[in-house]
Amino acid sequence: MPHSMLITDRSELKRFYACHRVWQGIPGIARTKKGRTFISFYSGNIKETYGNYALVLKSDSNTDFGEPIAAAEKPGEFRCFDPVLWIDPLDRLWFIWNVMPGEEVFASICDDPDADELVWGEEFCIGRGIMMNKPLVLACGAWLFPIAVWKTDIYYDFRKSALRDDEVAGSYVYRTDDCGKTFRKLGYADLRNRSFDEHMVMEKTNGALWMLVRLKNGIGESYSYDGGNTWSKGQETSLGGPSSRFFLKKLKSGRVLLINHHNFTKRNNLTAFLSEDDGNTFPYTLLLDERGAVSYPDAVECEDGYLYIVYDRERGCFKSSLAEAYDSAREILTAKITEEDILRGEVVSEGSFLKNVVCKLGELAEGDPDPYTMPPADNGEFARQLLESRDPDPIGKIFAAYPLNCISACDFDAKKMDTMINRFKESGGTDEALLTEIIDYVREVPQKQNDPYPVIEAIKTYLKEHLAEDIPLSTVAEQMYINVYYLSHLFKAVTGATMIEYRNELRLAKAKELLVNTDKSILLIAEGVGFSSSAYFTEFFSKTEKIPPSEYRKQHRR
Repeated sequence: MPHSMLITDRSELKRFYACHRVWQGIPGIARTKKGRTFISFYSGNIKETYGNYALVLKSDSNTDFGEPIAAAEKPGEFRCFDPVLWIDPLDRLWFIWNVMPGEEVFASICDDPDADELVWGEEFCIGRGIMMNKPLVLACGAWLFPIAVWKTDIYYDFRKSALRDDEVAGSYVYRTDDCGKTFRKLGYADLRNRSFDEHMVMEKTNGALWMLVRLKNGIGESYSYDGGNTWSKGQETSLGGPSSRFFLKKLKSGRVLLINHHNFTKRNNLTAFLSEDDGNTFPYTLLLDERGAVSYPDAVECEDGYLYIVYDRERGCFKSSLAEAYDSAREILTAKITEEDILRGEVVSEGSFLKNVVCKLGELAEGDPDPYTMPPADNGEFARQLLESRDPDPIGKIFAAYPLNCISACDFDAKKMDTMINRFKESGGTDEALLTEIIDYVREVPQKQNDPYPVIEAIKTYLKEHLAEDIPLSTVAEQMYINVYYLSHLFKAVTGATMIEYRNELRLAKAKELLVNTDKSILLIAEGVGFSSSAYFTEFFSKTEKIPPSEYRKQHRR
């Protein structure tokens, strides 16, 4: 029988106590009808790598959470991470975690989370991929679990042993019609610029499913009109965000809650937004925490009318020394607010609070070893050791030693790294100076410039200004004073789409806006955005959005 990952024995849980943790983050929250609160997060090692484990804490007072009451850990070269907590319609508590390598989502259910002694059911697998947000209960009673198959290049060194050639990367949903006894894998959304997916799904008033997905430059969206079996072509939204997890939920009042970063520079200004028009606009805001490195919100709406929110601050991982980790806040915080607080833009409700620290790390216990010992701090020495060991994959060892986390990967210039790696391979794998340069870059992960290719931004603007015109690519190249073949290659490399694909996406977005906000005929809209005929427009629209334009208008009219 395989080793159980779920740990609830009190004596064994002591090794996960706060005095043995260097960092912590990526929290979740759940609250029972009787008022017991649970929070989860993960930790282990000094970064997001092998040895990570997921933890659950509980409190009957909202403030004193104490030490872990449950953990998920898989010994060996594995990691348990990104836990999710959820109270289902049967009032059961789900503890969900991910395992890598393996690309699998596991869960254990506690039937009575208000009991004095919690009893957890046997762990089971939900599906393949990574799940980072709460499930959705549909109006029909079915439950949808958002599970993503990440792109191959994310954490490749950890995952390569378990990756499957027949799996398509995408933001999937799994459906259960029997309260979690069995699951069916449905369709997926594919957003070109997505980062770690981290998607959430909401059911619109008209029955359509609205999926929001984390992008490298904000939040993207996709729609399903058949219960999640097929999804429309993804596109960017105006919701913004610094490439981080957000939270989305339709409340009992009918309003929509979004927690995201507002007027941000990086991961600061964590804000609660409220919509009164089914998520079309979010005019009401309440600043939850203005400080830097506050991120990954999760929330729950409770019977007492309050919204309970959890998030992390300065996790403390990916530091170069123990002293540097100690300089980080390493906090898990909660907020308790009402819809009225968000509508008023300030805390006005009795009992509401912000910035409540529920778990903060201190120094390691006396006798715990300093975890910052390997690999060598000197990059040149590390490069020399790799070459002397004649390791067949020194680049893989570098990424294993300094894996990119979900924050730094978004600022990583992959093209620059590919160039250096190719040069190293061409040298026969013996260039110590170049290998040191690669280690330097992986460890520093410099910020990409906001506009590394001004010509690409100029082309985007040009295409928007000439949306309805069928301008040849050669003409665009002439306007930019650049070779047409190089321009095509560069545009695809930077944006991930050809100029034709990008222009069609712009046309589609404009057409959707006109369908919803005007009474123009399908023919006039088609002509106005550059389609040669209403028939071709309808065919193109239906293929990408999985719904005809006339039906889209009916579904999305405010």
